[in-house]
Amino acid sequence: MTAQAIEEVRLTAFKSFRREAFRLAPLTVLIGRNSSGKSNALDGLEVLSRLARGEDIAEALESRRSPAGPVRGGLAGCVPHGSDRFELGCSVSTEYGPVDLDVTIQVEPEVQIVEERLSGPTATGRRDVLVSGAPSPHLGDIQASWHNGKPGRNPSGPFRSSRLLTSQLPLRLAGDTEGERDCIWNATVALSALSRAFHLDPVPHLMRQYVPSRDVHLRRTGENLSAAIGQVQRTDPELFRRLEQLLRGLADHDVEALTVTKSELGDVMLALREGQLGLTPAREMSDGMLRFLAVTTSLLTGGGGLDLGSTTVAGARTANERSLMLVVEELENGLHPSQASEVLRLVRQASAENGTSVLITTHSPALLSALESKDHEGVVVCWRDRQSGTSRLTKLTDLEGYPAAMAAGRLGEVITQGRLSSAGRQQVPDYTEFDRLLGIECGGRGS
Repeated sequence: MTAQAIEEVRLTAFKSFRREAFRLAPLTVLIGRNSSGKSNALDGLEVLSRLARGEDIAEALESRRSPAGPVRGGLAGCVPHGSDRFELGCSVSTEYGPVDLDVTIQVEPEVQIVEERLSGPTATGRRDVLVSGAPSPHLGDIQASWHNGKPGRNPSGPFRSSRLLTSQLPLRLAGDTEGERDCIWNATVALSALSRAFHLDPVPHLMRQYVPSRDVHLRRTGENLSAAIGQVQRTDPELFRRLEQLLRGLADHDVEALTVTKSELGDVMLALREGQLGLTPAREMSDGMLRFLAVTTSLLTGGGGLDLGSTTVAGARTANERSLMLVVEELENGLHPSQASEVLRLVRQASAENGTSVLITTHSPALLSALESKDHEGVVVCWRDRQSGTSRLTKLTDLEGYPAAMAAGRLGEVITQGRLSSAGRQQVPDYTEFDRLLGIECGGRGS
């Protein structure tokens, strides 16, 4: 059976992107120079994920009351220069074929959906199951029609234009006809997959305090890491031993045990038992160790161990709740280069064991060199078009100079040293553009 997972993100008109898209693999790696648009691409997925939870658009993307805070740049930052709206989309894989969702959101003068389309498999073949019409400038509504499987014209009615129409569909329809059940199924598939995209952004200084022991679902900043690991220790001793063993491999000194200490009030804090050094609490651990623990805990526990937020859509959490899309920007932060292979091994293991897929950005040559050749299918190069200034996305394996570059060395080495063979350079294509996109400095190369 095909897993229900996001397989493509479309950045149709979003921030620095125009008509771009990238496909997702079990491990997707975005690489490119600074300011090429890598973070903007991650923001596109983050926006879709937040909208899928059914909140009003402004609340979802700009609220400072949310634990995640506002989306980077807020609503105004999502809009391409010279426009008043942005457009995003995604495809979710299913055993019956993809479910596609595309939405256009106007920011000025009113924040509202101006166009939305949901399409996917139905009992009578693939079709649009939700199509928006014209928004009302006064009532805050937008007309939309949905598939009900009956002969004749599809029914239509007003939806709130301040939130994703797809998130309203399962509550709007009774499911009395096969067509309506198809609509609800397609909407639930899209919303469930998007709501399981988890952007992990560990902040070490927030992990150094006592936290309530009941706060067990790891939040995106990792601030409740101690409680999350305490939960693993109580409920899954074998998984806790694996986490402990991984930590021993990270440290350059003896770690006897990973433990969770309690305060007089019952709050908890991580600690290491380190032989003659005694007990080292989380407030004294290194940034790299705390980040490593947050990333590994996320990978080992899958969606069941993370705070994926809530959704107002009934049934949007499926039985495959542990399936996860984990997003980590600059995965290498705080980690020693020697840990690159271990982290990638964990990523592959998590994919096999609990269906977790991982989307990362990185500048680490060590991590890129640790990629196996089969991982290169998931490497996407982000670059700026010099004429238009827009961000572009290209699969690494589609770049013209890829075969010769990989013959010259591993990916990390190619990027840092530009080790392309110069022998017979006149008889092979010019690789200058390949070098530029990957940030390779061409001057001063040896033969």
